Amino acid sequence: MFCEDDPMIRKLVQTALRSTTHDVHIAEDGKRGLALIEKVRPDVVFSDVAMPEMDGFELADAMRARPDLAHIPIVFMTASVQREQIDECFRHGAAGHLAKPFTMAELRARVAQFSKN
Repeated sequence: MFCEDDPMIRKLVQTALRSTTHDVHIAEDGKRGLALIEKVRPDVVFSDVAMPEMDGFELADAMRARPDLAHIPIVFMTASVQREQIDECFRHGAAGHLAKPFTMAELRARVAQFSKN
């Protein structure tokens, strides 16, 4: 499951994971992402931090507040490599961090790390 507002990154995700066995679900923002998470119950959520409607931190906090969603790991994707931003990701319950820009191989490796299938 991916929450990403940038159409180019959404296309990269679809391209990178097309040949894998993973079910890929993509939402354009955190609000739509939360609704999709409730519906599909993904193995992992990859979320951009800066998004309209509901940012990645708000999404993570909403998931952590729900016992039925709190167990789903979240990997934040952000262009910021500043220690403060990365620390903020982990304060919001991140299971990992993926720095943008990332390669298709990096994305596939991180998805495989958290995938159950």
